[in-house]
Parts: sequence; C-alpha cells; structure tokens
Amino acid sequence: MTLLHPVTPHHAHHSLIPAISTFTSFLPSSLSIDHLRAWYTNPATDPLHPAIAFSLVTSAVVFVLGELTGNVSQVDRLWTSLPLIYSAHFTFWPLVTGQVTRIADLDHRILLVFALQCAWSARLTYQSARRGFLTLNPWGEEDYRWLVVRKRLPKWAFSLLDLVFIAFIQNLLLLAADLPQYLLLTHDRAASSHLSQLARLKPGHAPVARVPLNLADALLAALFIVTLALEMRADNEQQAFQNIKKRALDKRTKGHALTVKEQTAVERGFVAEGLWAWSRHPNFACEQATWYILYAFTVVPFLPLAQSFTSHPLSTLAHLGSSTPSDKAQSATAKLVDLVSSVPGALLPSHVDLDMALAALLHPYTTLRALSPVDPLSLLNQGALSRLGAQAKLAAHVAIAEVRADEGTYWNYAVLAPVIMSALFFSSTMLTEEISAGKYP
Repeated sequence: MTLLHPVTPHHAHHSLIPAISTFTSFLPSSLSIDHLRAWYTNPATDPLHPAIAFSLVTSAVVFVLGELTGNVSQVDRLWTSLPLIYSAHFTFWPLVTGQVTRIADLDHRILLVFALQCAWSARLTYQSARRGFLTLNPWGEEDYRWLVVRKRLPKWAFSLLDLVFIAFIQNLLLLAADLPQYLLLTHDRAASSHLSQLARLKPGHAPVARVPLNLADALLAALFIVTLALEMRADNEQQAFQNIKKRALDKRTKGHALTVKEQTAVERGFVAEGLWAWSRHPNFACEQATWYILYAFTVVPFLPLAQSFTSHPLSTLAHLGSSTPSDKAQSATAKLVDLVSSVPGALLPSHVDLDMALAALLHPYTTLRALSPVDPLSLLNQGALSRLGAQAKLAAHVAIAEVRADEGTYWNYAVLAPVIMSALFFSSTMLTEEISAGKYP
C-alpha cells in the first residue's frame, strides 16, 4: 500500500479502549462544515471517532422522532443500512484521508468483508421491503413487540427505555457490529498496539507486512454465502407460510372451505416446515452465524496453519504431526511442576473452581499434561487427592494465563461484535416467544 502521508503517532490510539477514552479530546474545534471536513479527512484522526460521533447524532435524532411520533421503531428501519455505512467508512477511510490513491491499494481482506456485508445488507433490505417495513413515514408501522412492552410500563419508564436502549444502545450496537472492520483497518498500522500480536504471525516477515488473502479467507467467504443463502431460504419459507395463512383467514371470513394445508396453517399459527422443522428460528440462527464469520476474518486467516497452505505446508504439517511437545506446552508443564511442589497437599481457594472448569475446556491439553503423571492407584490415598486437586487448580491458573496471552492471536476485542448481537437477539427472541406462546399455546 502506498502511503502519501506518514502514519502519525496518534495511530497509537488505534485500539478500542484508548480510542473510546480519547473521543472527546479529539473532537473538532467547531461544528462548521469546513472544520468537520478537515477533521474527517485528517489522516491523524482515529477512524472510530467520526463513527462514534455519527452514531450519537443518529441516536439523538431517532429518539426525538420516536417521542414526537409515538413510534419507537425508527432505529429498526436503519438496521439494513447502518452497519453497511460504518463498514464503508472503515473500508474506504484510507482513501478518503489520502493515505492511498486507488481502491486497489486498500487492504484486500477489508474489501472482501465489505463485499460480504453488501450482500448481507441487500438480503435484509429486500426482506424488510417485501414485509412493508421500510418506509420514509416516521408514523409508519411499529414493531408489535414495543406495543406489548409499552402496555407493561409506565409512560415515563417507557420513555426512559426509549432513550437509553431503543435509541442510543441499539445504535451503538450497530456500530459495535463493525468492530472487526475497525480492527482489520488499524492492526497493521506501524504505531498500533495490535501490531505486536496480529501482524507478526507469519514467520520471517517484518511486523508491518500484511498477511495476504489465503485459503482461510476463501473458506470463510464461502461459508458466509452459504449461511446467507440458508437465511434467504428460511425467509422465503416463512413468507410463503404467512401468505397461505393470510389467504386462509380471508377465505374463512368469506365462509369458504379451507384446504387441509390452510386449516393446518391457521390452527398451528407458525411455520414448522423446511428449515423451520429443524429450528424454531433458522433465520435468526443464520443471522448470528454471519456475525461470527465476519469476526473470524480477524483471527483465522492470521493463524500459521491458515497461511501454511499457501506458503509452507510441509513444514507446518510436519510440525503438527510431531509428538514432541511444543516449547509453550513444556513451559506450561514446568510452571505447573514448580507451583505444585511449592504447595504440597494444599488446596487453592474454592473460587478458582469455575476458572479451572473453563480452563480445562479451553486448554484440555495443558490440563491433561498436568494430570497425566499421577498413578491411578495413588488416588486411594487422601493426600494424593489433595495434591491432585492442587495440581489441577494450578493447571487452571496457567491455562487462564495462556488464554489471556492469546489475545490478539487466537481472539481479540472484536469478538464483542457477535457476542453483543447474540445477547440482543436472545433477549428480543425471548419476548417474541412469550408473545407467540400466548397466541398459540
């Protein structure tokens, strides 16, 4: 990538917590068009700052419209476009700020993720449009779930819910959904804190070298398209069922006889054929999967194994097939031996039990190596049991430390994007199911 401007020291703030904490400090001095343009096109501006500012302004507008119209579904109509807007901002930010001169000079992985998000947005826009949900009329249709919630809360409490969650939190969640794009944009900057973890994974390359598109990117893209196709099929199955149900209700109103299929649709009330025979909400399941796949673009293509298929497969496969434990495993085992010997027969505090369980799940190899030297017959001895418990808990501590050390290699802060989307879908689906169960016991 050809840089027209040097990467400034301010790029050291290109990680999530520093970027958020410095947001107010780096706002433009005035709100004039010229100042805003200069701020946005300045290569030293953290790209997350304009996105946060846009999200806050959008939230305020959405809240005011919701209160004036009595329709709090204003942000719902933006779901099809806002994530794509944020993705476009992060994708083309180097071009807008003059750091590159051509689209071809942009990071190819970021361009690939943006193209996939365009496909995602097109599907959701089409689905929302055919359901009649997209309209420029702010007094238009409101999500039926908000009608239920409004009846359950006092007016002031619902207005507070509108302000805090419906308007602001949802808009910020839509911005957070593009954290993978922000990380991909910033982790290869020379002064970025992400550099030491993500950008140095390929052996023999300088820290500022990009990791080119590889087989992992192709597989993730194919998986994303398959998931999107399944989601579209689920949408079509649901739409077809609703059409049958609506037609049946119209026929019943007119006194006409219903077919067996129409009678079943009316009695059951919801679709249970096709993909819906396997999942109560296959469209929601696929939607969640797309967010996790987008996050995977920040991790999987950077793993040595993913790159080995296009660079040095034999050496990597030979390494994987070797029975010799890695330096990391040997180091972890050595730590365990030292720690166990320092507390013979002692048990660690009980609060680490959960940590131990989680660590054993995430790092089974480390845990098994810690337990393997124990003679099964010695378990009959209570003192051996105590030492075994101490050893296992100490193994958990080592494994937890490994998980934390893996940040930037096997996981990163962008995992917040799919996790918060899952939390949002989980809570909204619980309300949806409660309403459906009331209609169709």
